[in-house]
This record gives sequence, C-alpha cells and structure tokens, in this order.
Amino acid sequence: MKTFAPFRLFLSVLALASVALYAPAAAPEAPTRGQLTGTLRDGGSHEAIPQANVVLLRAADGAYVATAATRADGSFAFHHVPFGRYRLQPTVLGYEPMRPVVAVSARQPHLALGTVELMPYGAPLAGQLLGTPEPAPASRVAKVGNAGRFVLTSAHRQRLTASRPVQL
Repeated sequence: MKTFAPFRLFLSVLALASVALYAPAAAPEAPTRGQLTGTLRDGGSHEAIPQANVVLLRAADGAYVATAATRADGSFAFHHVPFGRYRLQPTVLGYEPMRPVVAVSARQPHLALGTVELMPYGAPLAGQLLGTPEPAPASRVAKVGNAGRFVLTSAHRQRLTASRPVQL
C-alpha cells in the first residue's frame, strides 16, 4: 500500500507533463478580418437613401467581395471582411456614380465611414468652372427609314420632318 501512493503521484505528474507538452498553445490569434460601416445619404437634401445596394470590390482587380443593402435609415454594414484595400460602389438610380477606395487593416479593423453622400444627376456642382467653354462642333444627322422622329445632335435636339422615308 505504501508503494501505491508514490506510483499514483508519478502517473499524475506524467499525465500533466504530456498534456502540457503536446497540447496546442491557447494563445489568442490575431484577427484577420474586420468590418466596414457607413450611412448613405442624398447630397442635396441630406435624407437617407433606403434599400440601395452597396457593393464591395477588391481595389486591386475589381473582384466582387460582398453586397449590402441599406436599411431605412440609410446605414449599411459589411462584417467579416478580410484585411485589404477595397472599392466601395453604391449603386442607386438617379445619382452620380462614386467609388471611393477604403482600407480595412489590423491597425483599424472596424472602419466607420460615417456619412457617404451621393449627388443626384443634374445637381449643381460646388465651385466654379474656369476657362471659356468651346462650342460643340456641328454634326450631320441623316434620317434612315422611320427610325424615330427625334435625333439628338451635338448641339441640340431637333425635330425632323421628312415627307417620305429614305430607302437603303
């Protein structure tokens, strides 16, 4: 009975030593992914743009990464984004295209863009144009068949009235 206690102690020490040597280290791994958040708003009225698609593309080659839809308040979020540089492409009909490049990194894993404002088509631009605008060169327009009554030229839209269609 006296030899049994030291033998149990020896087996316990041996078991703990083998677990300590062969068990993987439980050190926390450094994160390799982050998140990107923001809010999409109208540049003129500053109102939220709901139900718009925001596409995240890799900046190097334009490869698709993820898509997010804006909520009712215009906010969007991308979660579990691998670290790297990305092009953010909000696609909303009636607004000028915009493609800012952003970077998600270990230094800044949670990138909050804040408010991203889109300018509606035809909105006046801030600033002043310098220089004298050159007149548009006159273009020649030929009506072919009954291919429509309005033809857009480089100067303006004019109404064509032809008594008979041109045959080819």
